[in-house]
Amino acid sequence: MELISVQQLVSGDRYEGTVRAFEVLARGAAQEPEGWRRGVAGVRDAVSEEKQKVKEERRKKLEMLSSSRVRLESLQDLEDIVRLRKHKKSRKRVVRPKEPEPPVTAEPVDAARFLQAVLENQVHTIDKYLADGGDPNAHDQFRCTALHWACLRGHAEIVDKLLAVGARLEPRDMLEATPVLWACRGGHLEILQRLLDRGAKISTRDKLRSTALHVAVRTGHCDCAEHLIACGAEINAQDKEGDTPIHDAIRLGRFKAVKTLLMYGANLSIRNQEALRPMDLVKDWQRGIRQTLQACADRQRPPRQH
Repeated sequence: MELISVQQLVSGDRYEGTVRAFEVLARGAAQEPEGWRRGVAGVRDAVSEEKQKVKEERRKKLEMLSSSRVRLESLQDLEDIVRLRKHKKSRKRVVRPKEPEPPVTAEPVDAARFLQAVLENQVHTIDKYLADGGDPNAHDQFRCTALHWACLRGHAEIVDKLLAVGARLEPRDMLEATPVLWACRGGHLEILQRLLDRGAKISTRDKLRSTALHVAVRTGHCDCAEHLIACGAEINAQDKEGDTPIHDAIRLGRFKAVKTLLMYGANLSIRNQEALRPMDLVKDWQRGIRQTLQACADRQRPPRQH
């Protein structure tokens, strides 16, 4: 219950304040949107107006699209469009200026810088080193030569330069891997072909008794693997743990390599040092692969003699 003084009751101040408050509320109501003051009918009218605006904008866009379409009335119109598009494509092509070749260094290049230049494909630095009589068979602390690194990185021009100046074709690193294995590891088929054409041995093995085919399959480079098989690589060669290339392919999930090896007749009955066949390495959830391998294994079994 509100308490007022006798003075407010006599003077009427309390009622004046109440009247003023109602005046403020009335002014606020006068500022409300037109649709609100008209109730539900006003809201419906406002929504209808918005929908009409959207339809009008959509109609204008369709008219613009229709007017922009090209009308083909003859074969000449089509030829003109093709010619115009070719012209636009030629204008869009950005001709990049040829990067300036780095200046030939006058300072002598040591073996460490030479190996780094091979990694970074810096041909001018390599030429300087070789022109000054540098050893093309220089190697790092892991006995990796420049030819190893060039084969791994895919620098075909450097490979040709090194072999032309007398680099050894089959140097071995600390794991006794040759450049052939490094080319397979990098997946560079062109370089692999060049090494084999120059007489590199396809049957070479590293310290773990892995062949180049093992390396190509493990790294998933099926083009290299197929070329090695075509050149006479032993498809069922076993490494130090008794694994064949198809053992590695199944274990690592290289299913494209699995298909390639099966196509060339990989043996599915060979067991490794743990007495495991390739099929034994298939995961439990890989039922489709297991069924495929089982079907291939059944075909490889000799027919029973009655």
